[in-house]
Amino acid sequence: MTQRLPRVPPTRPSDTAPLWRSEIGQLDSLMGAPPPPAPPRRQLPQGWLLKGLGLVGVAVASGLVWLVVMPKGDPEPPPTTTSTAPTGEFSFARAPQAPEPVLDSSCAPHAYGKAKEYFTTTPCQQLSRSLYTVSASGKQVLVSVVVVKMADDKAAADLKKFLDGDNTGNVYDLSREGVAKVPGGPDWVAHGEYASKLQGRELVIVESDFYGAAKSSERDRKLLDRISNDALRLAS
Repeated sequence: MTQRLPRVPPTRPSDTAPLWRSEIGQLDSLMGAPPPPAPPRRQLPQGWLLKGLGLVGVAVASGLVWLVVMPKGDPEPPPTTTSTAPTGEFSFARAPQAPEPVLDSSCAPHAYGKAKEYFTTTPCQQLSRSLYTVSASGKQVLVSVVVVKMADDKAAADLKKFLDGDNTGNVYDLSREGVAKVPGGPDWVAHGEYASKLQGRELVIVESDFYGAAKSSERDRKLLDRISNDALRLAS
């Protein structure tokens, strides 16, 4: 008796081979395909771009302005009002009634005596008058400093020779003329002591007297002479 074995269906090449080839083909296509395109870049609106450029411009301008106005080193100290006159024996201070020199373009209207006639025929170019105070030996002294500018050096020398004489008159000081009222000041500095010196075409004239002094008052004339000569430097 012959035993019959069960039938096994034959294997069909088409059941496996096609599937394998299709998978290989898909893999090849994936490997050889170009890469996917990059996502598009996000662009800012034009308005935001213009605003950004504007802010950059403002920052640059601010930096330039700071470079211009920024302090260069240490700040400069405020100007002082100390006198530039050379030092001397006494310490003079401007009278508060005449804190600045009084300038005029002519001398004759401010002169008296023979000096008025002199300036009428030989006019000056400029007149500068100042008042100072100084304390010496416990006494207060008023000092008049007058600077007369003449046409040239010779005219200034001739004027000095004339005014250094006796009974010639002179230029009024600011107190005597009433331009600056000095409370308690002397009756007239011309009653005190006198000094003069040349500075090129300028003649410096100084007169000084004690506060409260009258024409007939007793005076320390040696002290006044020292004060008047020392005050000549105030016109430097």
